Amino acid sequence: MPGLLLMLVSQTLARETTNGTIALQNLDFQIAQHAADPAADELWLMRARYLADYDALDRGAAAADLPADGADRLLRRARARAAVHRFNDALADLAAAERDGADAATVFRVRAAIRIAQGAADEVIPTLEAAARREPGFATASALATAYAGAERYADADREFAVALAALDTTAPFPYAWLCFARGTMWAEQAGDAVRGSVHLERALAYLPQFVAARLHLAEIDAHAGRTAAAERRLAPLAQSGDPEVLALLGTLHSTADPARGGREIAAAADRFEMLLARQPLAFADHAAEFYLGAGADPARARRLAAANLAERSTRRARALADRARNAGSR
Repeated sequence: MPGLLLMLVSQTLARETTNGTIALQNLDFQIAQHAADPAADELWLMRARYLADYDALDRGAAAADLPADGADRLLRRARARAAVHRFNDALADLAAAERDGADAATVFRVRAAIRIAQGAADEVIPTLEAAARREPGFATASALATAYAGAERYADADREFAVALAALDTTAPFPYAWLCFARGTMWAEQAGDAVRGSVHLERALAYLPQFVAARLHLAEIDAHAGRTAAAERRLAPLAQSGDPEVLALLGTLHSTADPARGGREIAAAADRFEMLLARQPLAFADHAAEFYLGAGADPARARRLAAANLAERSTRRARALADRARNAGSR
């Protein structure tokens, strides 16, 4: 099956883009050029998104804890808070920015993304549909695809992901990789179709081979299907990344054949999660809760983290995670 997937991927990429290594070098150059500019926030967050660079996440979200007055600063802080999953704080900033005369369309876009992340996609879909009819293109189609995915309207979401990909007109690989990743995780994780999801995740890696989350998700699919060696090969380039989910999966894969090695990797994953939770607790609450329900073996810790995550967003996944943590903690 992996060979077939690669063949499908090679035949169906939307268009040729800049080599991933060069694109990342260009991104770092832009970050250096705009270091003192608030616009650098988005560039740091882009680096964090694709490379699991958590120092970059801290830099990009630094405005989350800055005092803010005036519409522009409130919008900047709202975006930063949303980036680290402080959704309720971000919504409060948006309301204040609106009162201070912020652009209504900008406020809506940021608020819509937050409400989708909180499990309230149905609330914003009608307005996003109207925007897509009024101004068809990448921005409106990608937003609508994300909303449909959040509302579990998978066929509608898939159609809009395709529209968004077709509308892109850039040689930068990042937006292509992100759309393919979002489409792939929708099918694999939400809709339960790992084969279909894998095709899109492979496409994400074809655009950006350094994309940590895409590689990790494919390794998880391999591991779940019993393809242990394939999962280990997927993770090999990430072994030194320090990403706690990579370490946890490696530890789980190694725990049978080499328990000592597996135990060290799982302990390293726990240390890494705790360091990240100390810096950005809500950004990592859900993934850390999953870890402590599994390899981390601390259901009480998982229960607290899952509850904190649920307080910020009531998605189906967040509710299921909280239920699992409560049940595990009661045993």
